Amino acid sequence: MNWLQVTYQPTTLFSLKPSWATSSGGKSLLLPSPYALKMGLLDVAIRVDGWTQAEVAWSWLRQLEIGIQLPEQIVVTNLFAKILKIRRNPAREGSADAGPFQKTIAYREYVYFSDAVHLALGAPAEHLPLLTKWLLNLNYWGKRGGFVQLMGPPTAVSDLSGYTLLTQEMTAFPVRGVMQRIDDCDPQMKLDNANIYSKSRPKRIARDVALPYRLKKSSRSYSLYKRVAG
Repeated sequence: MNWLQVTYQPTTLFSLKPSWATSSGGKSLLLPSPYALKMGLLDVAIRVDGWTQAEVAWSWLRQLEIGIQLPEQIVVTNLFAKILKIRRNPAREGSADAGPFQKTIAYREYVYFSDAVHLALGAPAEHLPLLTKWLLNLNYWGKRGGFVQLMGPPTAVSDLSGYTLLTQEMTAFPVRGVMQRIDDCDPQMKLDNANIYSKSRPKRIARDVALPYRLKKSSRSYSLYKRVAG
């Protein structure tokens, strides 16, 4: 297994709901999940090299090992936002709210990273040239509005100290840290399962990960997390 390290600077607020959340419950993860990152890379692979190349690469792309190093502080904004929701019952005749959508409110969270985010990705050596090219073209995480700016070309790395590995099961429950349940591609997931135009549903697995952070401050409008020393 060979590892590449790459750094991105988020240019907008990040938001990614857990895969089991409802449309009204918009609580966000504090980090992009392996599933979201792999879908982002798959999107790049299709746009840059075409469907055939993406289909060939899918067998190793879904098995990517991923580690992440988040900034010193993370701030989560908590708010209620107005949204449009598909109407279940027809509106009353002459109503100002007529149409296929109805107005409602929903809880949302948006994550602000105070500094750049570092990723480490592991794959067999023969796949690193393609992976490098796709990382150069990756410009969003989570929702498509969560844009990031590449800070430099990917480089080889062997020391993963400081990284939280997202694709490996925890062997011990940490005393300090923030737990996150993230999703990843099922080892048997086929490319057709990732195709939004297919009737096949995505196949995911859930994994718990402990981030080395603690909740330092919070109010009704925000939560501040700070990295735990050591």
